[in-house]
Amino acid sequence: MPPYISSLSHISNIPASVIGIDLTGSEKKASGWAVLQDGQVQTRRIKSNAELMACTVAAQPAVIALDSPLSLPKGRISVYDDDPGRYIYGISRLCERQMLKRGIRSYPTLIRSMQQLTLRGMLLAQEFRALGFDVIECFPGGTQDILGLPRKQKGLSDLVQGLVRLGIEGDYIYASHDEVDAITAALAGCFYLSGHYEALGDEDEGLLILPVALHQ
Repeated sequence: MPPYISSLSHISNIPASVIGIDLTGSEKKASGWAVLQDGQVQTRRIKSNAELMACTVAAQPAVIALDSPLSLPKGRISVYDDDPGRYIYGISRLCERQMLKRGIRSYPTLIRSMQQLTLRGMLLAQEFRALGFDVIECFPGGTQDILGLPRKQKGLSDLVQGLVRLGIEGDYIYASHDEVDAITAALAGCFYLSGHYEALGDEDEGLLILPVALHQ
């Protein structure tokens, strides 16, 4: 794990609003939603695509950071196992393989449990982009690894306290795990806006944004 970063005020205190969404694979299960602006964050849990769209559009964000695969492996035409290219092109993308080489573990894009999430993420991203919004794919677990934060599986309260120490202000001490991941997604969006990021993957297949940590 990298050394702990004392503050991210130079990254997160930007005047533009940034939306982070920790998306679920179904509208029956709430997604985490966060808006981060000037170092202040507000979170919600939202179920429907319509409400996700409405709340996000109302915030007029400079960027929307979605925690969901937003593209298929190159050569795939469907998220489902009956895709004729499944056994030729596989279920993962270059960005996931690159993360794994760095010790950042994530699920393959089209493992069966991820298929509906991938489809939902791709459709939402398409709708946001059609409205003129900048949408990026992020991975909160990877962002947390890079910033020296514990992932939620190792202790949600420790992750929350880590975000507090990084200077993220707001009423999220008792937030749900999906809201906390949405905050981390928004933080990745701040790194993107500030130019302190790297894009893993392939332009044609799809890029995933990770922060470049600036240790103080």
